[in-house]
Amino acid sequence: MNPTSEQSARTKKTYDATRTKEAILDAAEEIFAEHGYSAARIDAIARASGYNKSLIYQYYQDKIGLYTEVVKRADQLGDRVLGDVIGQLQEDDSLTTDATKFKHYLDMIVRHSFQFLLDHPRFLKIFAWEAAEEWKTWNQITYRPDDHTFFLGIAKKAKESGLLRSDLDPVYFSIFLMSNVFFTAMSLYRLKITGIELDTRNGQNMEQAKEQIARFVVSGLMNPSHL
Repeated sequence: MNPTSEQSARTKKTYDATRTKEAILDAAEEIFAEHGYSAARIDAIARASGYNKSLIYQYYQDKIGLYTEVVKRADQLGDRVLGDVIGQLQEDDSLTTDATKFKHYLDMIVRHSFQFLLDHPRFLKIFAWEAAEEWKTWNQITYRPDDHTFFLGIAKKAKESGLLRSDLDPVYFSIFLMSNVFFTAMSLYRLKITGIELDTRNGQNMEQAKEQIARFVVSGLMNPSHL
């Protein structure tokens, strides 16, 4: 085989491996979302992906290893999506001293995190399973998403400059910020039971939902004098 042919073979092999891993992760994400970690079975993931169990074990070692990669992929995708929107603002030195910028920052986080969960309902289901099982699997995985530490640093600076409510402990900043987004997104589906249904494909409905949740979160976190 000549050098060009060898290079083509290696490229094809690499591409195939990448595509195979993505197919397995897509299938795993679907199964974990529908059944939760405890009830998910590698057999089901293998059938859904179209690849055998031995290959899954070869790539990910075991079920917790596979779950770790699913969580990692979701977290990194979310970081990229949000980073594209607020990355530049996050690097602004005056973010935690300028009320207008800080308010806009919170508004953007809420709106785009909410949209991200609507666009990726499997992630929302995985989070719901974790919450129901007291995050016991989440705390076992080697990859540990940690937005809390980052947001805590921002919250402390904003509190020092008087942008946050005086009675708000910065420790709860990220909890209140993201939990309102998560549970609002989940509750949209719950409303169907009561006969109220918001079409998530309807742009006007979703813009109204984003406006409502963003206004609620910003008003709850920021010092009223800066609203």
